[in-house]
Amino acid sequence: MIDFIQVSKRFGTQEVLDHVSFRVNAGEHVGVVGPNGAGKSTVFSLISGELSSDGGEISLPKNVRLGHLHQQLHAYAQEGSLLDYTCNAIPELKPMVAEIHQIEHNLLTASGEEQARLLQRLGDLQHGFEHLGGYDLKARAEAALSGLGFKESEFANPFRSFSGGWQMRAELVRTLIARPDILLLDEPSNYLDLPAVEWLQRFLRGFEGTMLLISHDRYLLETLTDRTLEVCGGSAVKYSGGYTYYIREREQRHMQQEAAYRNYMEQKEHLESFISRFRAQATKAAQVQSRIKMLEKMEVVKAPVAPPNFSKLRIPPPPHCGAHIMSVENLNFSYDGKRWILRDVNLEIGHGQKIALVGFNGMGKTTLLRLLAGALTPQAGTRREGHKVVLGYQSQDFAETMPPDQSLLTIVRNANSAVPERDVRGLLGSFGFSGDAVNKPSGVLSGGEKIRLAFARIFINPPNFLLLDEPTTNLDIHGREALEKAVRNYEGTVCFVSHDIAFVRGAADRIVSVADGSVTSYPGGYDYYLEKTAARDSAATRNSQLETRNSKLPARNSKLETPSSKLETPMPNAQSLNPQAARKARAQEREAQKELRKMEAAMEALHGEQRAICEQLSGGDPELDYAALTIHLADVIKKLNTLEAKWLEEAERVGA
Repeated sequence: MIDFIQVSKRFGTQEVLDHVSFRVNAGEHVGVVGPNGAGKSTVFSLISGELSSDGGEISLPKNVRLGHLHQQLHAYAQEGSLLDYTCNAIPELKPMVAEIHQIEHNLLTASGEEQARLLQRLGDLQHGFEHLGGYDLKARAEAALSGLGFKESEFANPFRSFSGGWQMRAELVRTLIARPDILLLDEPSNYLDLPAVEWLQRFLRGFEGTMLLISHDRYLLETLTDRTLEVCGGSAVKYSGGYTYYIREREQRHMQQEAAYRNYMEQKEHLESFISRFRAQATKAAQVQSRIKMLEKMEVVKAPVAPPNFSKLRIPPPPHCGAHIMSVENLNFSYDGKRWILRDVNLEIGHGQKIALVGFNGMGKTTLLRLLAGALTPQAGTRREGHKVVLGYQSQDFAETMPPDQSLLTIVRNANSAVPERDVRGLLGSFGFSGDAVNKPSGVLSGGEKIRLAFARIFINPPNFLLLDEPTTNLDIHGREALEKAVRNYEGTVCFVSHDIAFVRGAADRIVSVADGSVTSYPGGYDYYLEKTAARDSAATRNSQLETRNSKLPARNSKLETPSSKLETPMPNAQSLNPQAARKARAQEREAQKELRKMEAAMEALHGEQRAICEQLSGGDPELDYAALTIHLADVIKKLNTLEAKWLEEAERVGA
């Protein structure tokens, strides 16, 4: 278990943790939530020993193996390949391997007691190596890398050749496959696309150790955690349920805290009023002293931290436009004129639709959004806007396009200088910036405040077609919930890219999948899209297996009906031999045919096992151990390939 006992931590004048106490029991999966900057990552650093507390005690079990994924990758050079870096997940394995090799070398010359001692030590090392998962570490690393979007052809590429986002994926794999007793994950879904987030969720469902998860992804919190730790305002409160339970109980707890604080303030003010009123009267001296003692003994009740205000993000109504918003026909785009990102893309967008572009990173989602926004020009094809369509485009780097030294008022006014200052202030007020707040520089804004400022800058020229590229990136959970609600209730049309599954599920009513240069439209929400793609993938897998089987296995009927028709064989011809040799040759042939039938039965069983695993993987059952199934599938395919190669060799030898 993990125990925090009256732990305090201060950075400068900020009291991040103030006498915090909580316990995480073995095997619990805890979601760690709270506003940005509240101290969630600090809690992780205290657990891992990277930071020391200013007071209190932190207790962990002895000899515990800890896995800690940071938000940012440690900056140190890596000379090895991607697979080498990932497999270097368990530091204890490397010296064990070196000692095993040394013992194997020494055994060549050892004898007697020395040999027995070395063999005993070798057995202990091999047992420890197996216990740490050393024998299947490479297979687990390859399966996890594939699950997070790496291609098998990239495994041998230098780790340093990958971008920061892909390096973080490899770091996530390295943390996961180490099989720690305690797993600390700090925003693991950063840099992941939707398929990778789905894979991560399936993988972590099977984790049996203790897990603490910091995430703004409500989907991961809801499906992976059974406890919630809220870090906020210098305190940490543990709730005995997942994210939905926490939301419900937090509201109830806040109401109770407000009532307790009001009662405390009323009693305090009453005592202070009595003391102030009668302090100078000698006849009331005893009563005054009594009230002073009562005031001194009163337990201080702090004012509860106000819950997040969801009303600060209100998207104004859109101007009128036609039913047809935009269409693209036979659109083609390439950045270098050689590699086509999009080919022959056709897409129709109607009024009021909320469209999510989904797919693996690098498939062209952002490129398509920029083409729709007119920020890029296609090499071929047409893009047509509908009647009175007004675009509002927010790119991924929207924060970098706002000068940090300029005030909020200046930034919005620069987007449309014709709008009077009074109206600009009114618009900023509708996005939660009122009074003197409009004069502060944008550089001091939080992620959520920058999102609201970006929307204000867009809506100074009111659009009716919003194009948003990763709008949830810098938002905490409450900001994401507010944005989701605003997009869902917006009367205009929205097309967006997001890696937040809960946001996509709650905001989108149409999914457009971008893959391999083309797009596929699904006229329903995210769950409808998952259902259709799962059915398609399952059918494709069955067809592929059937084709493979038909191409490699002989026709069962012809083999049974005409066994004597395949005598162009290197085996001896029974009719050309003497009777004794002929009987022996026929016996050998029968034995060979029997062995072939055994292999065919084994191959049939492996094909059936492969089909069953694929159906399980595509079924979406949250209770399955998807990581173990993936490894099992790889093992089945390996056995099947080996057996088929042996069958072909034997069949050719006997002429079967």
